[in-house]
Order: sequence, then C-alpha cells, then structure tokens
Amino acid sequence: MNWFNAHEKDLADVFAEAEGIISAFPAPLDHLGLAYLATFDGRKEDSTKNYICYLLPYWMKDISELPPESMNKLSLANVFVMLYYFIQDDIMDSAKGEHKDKLPLANLFHMQFLAIYREMFPTGSPFWNYYETYVTEWSEAVSNEQQSDHFHQDIDKVAKKASPVKNASTGALLLSNQAHLIPVVTEAVEQTLITLQMLDDWADWEEDLEEGSYNCLLASMRKQLQLSTDSPISPEMVKQQLYVHDFLDFYGQIATTHHAKLLGLQISMTQMINFHDSLVQNIQKVALEIKENRKMLTLGGFYYFLSKTS
Repeated sequence: MNWFNAHEKDLADVFAEAEGIISAFPAPLDHLGLAYLATFDGRKEDSTKNYICYLLPYWMKDISELPPESMNKLSLANVFVMLYYFIQDDIMDSAKGEHKDKLPLANLFHMQFLAIYREMFPTGSPFWNYYETYVTEWSEAVSNEQQSDHFHQDIDKVAKKASPVKNASTGALLLSNQAHLIPVVTEAVEQTLITLQMLDDWADWEEDLEEGSYNCLLASMRKQLQLSTDSPISPEMVKQQLYVHDFLDFYGQIATTHHAKLLGLQISMTQMINFHDSLVQNIQKVALEIKENRKMLTLGGFYYFLSKTS
C-alpha cells in the first residue's frame, strides 16, 4: 500500500487542517461537521475509505512537478468536495428526509473548497470551465442513473458520478503547465473510478437492492441472467449467483480488463495504477474466498469450524 503509506504524514496534516476549519463553524454545525469528517478519515480503522478523493493530488507527483503546499491545498479542497457530495448522496438516497439537517453543513463545505480554488486559480483560469463541466457531468450521471443501465450502455457515466474528484488531477496539471495531459489523465482517473464503483457496489448490493438504487454488480448479474432492468431479482437469486455459481469470477474479469486498459494508456501514475491493481485483487480475493469456504463446507461443518478458528 505504498500508494497510501507514502502520504500518511501529508494526510495527517490535511485532515488536521480540515478539523481546524470545521471547528470554527457555528454550533452545532462544528460538532456535526467534525463527526461527519471522522467517518471518512482514511487514517481511522473504522472509517469509510475514499482514498482517491484525498490521495489523487499526491498520485499526480509522478507526472506533475508541484510544490508540496499546492498538493496539500488540492487534497484539502478535495476533502471538502468529498464531504459536500456525500451529503448530496445522503439526501438523494433518503426517502424520509432524515439527512435534511446536513444541508447547512453542506453549504459550509461548499464554501471551503471554493475558497481554496479561488486562491489557487484566478477568474480567467481554464480550471473554472473544467469545474463547471465536472459539476454538469455529476448532475447528469446521478439524475439519469435509474432510467439507464450505465454499466453496460454508457460506462463512462459510472465514473462521472464522481466527476468532481477530477478537480484535483486537472488542477494539478494546469498548475504545472501540462494542460495537454488532461485528456489522458482524465481517462485514467475515470477508469479507476469505474472499478472503484464496482467494488463499492459489491459491498453495498444488499442495501442497494432493498432501496432500489442502481448497482453495477446487480446490473451485470441481470444482464448475464438475461433479465430486463425492471425484472424483479431477489436476495436469494443474488446469493445463488455469488456463492454457488461464482459470479464474482465474471465480475472480477471485467475489472481485470479495466486494468489492462489503464496500463494501455502508458501514463506515469504508478501509485494510482497500484491502487487500481489493489481494487482488482480485492475482487479476485473475495471470489477465491467464496470458493474455498464452499469447498470446506462440502468437507463437513466441523472441518469448516476448525479452518475458521485457526
């Protein structure tokens, strides 16, 4: 995990600065904001890991020459971008309005990353055109998700659900006078975001199935079973495919294809490529564990118990 460990000191500084900023929010938004930040702090054992959000500026080191303070600012901005858009997701996924108290907090997060960007990029900078593009991409992707099978019909839109993350990579390239690399770096980042969404959807399939949310794993399973997008699919059907028919082998092969595409871009972003490789390996590891557990179960419950306790 050199893609993470190499930047632990930087991340400690960035999250400490974020905590300092949020601590100055008016009460009770300061406490609410600090608690929300803690749930996404990649250094904490039980946090939700969104590594690409705050590590992407540092992964740009291999391709762009930027002073450390610029990378730290881009990372700090992306922390607030992450917090802002996750609140948007919470609110959109909520059927009962239980996240409405986070709306004022979201606006304070929004104000913080805009202030950082304004400091780094003057009004006439092309950064602002890209910024508007990424907001539009995000808006379109999350609005049309339920009506379309993005994973099979327009897979780029799977990545565009996280388009604002690209503020960091595009910003780094503009600051280092390497705008010509924006298209290929964008393609590499989007490829990584797609596979990351695949892994998230494996972890969240039960919740997404219950809530009726779009899910790449479920969409892929429907296609393989030749079911229409509105055909009912039960948790038992999904588990049958996962734990009896080894669906994750097929799903993992898709991720392996993505890694080959990423390597084919021949871009000098070693740490992001290693991160992507870890995503692919995670899917493959789970697929192998399912097979091994099934094999042990066929040998008898006591053998399975011994293998688990050892």
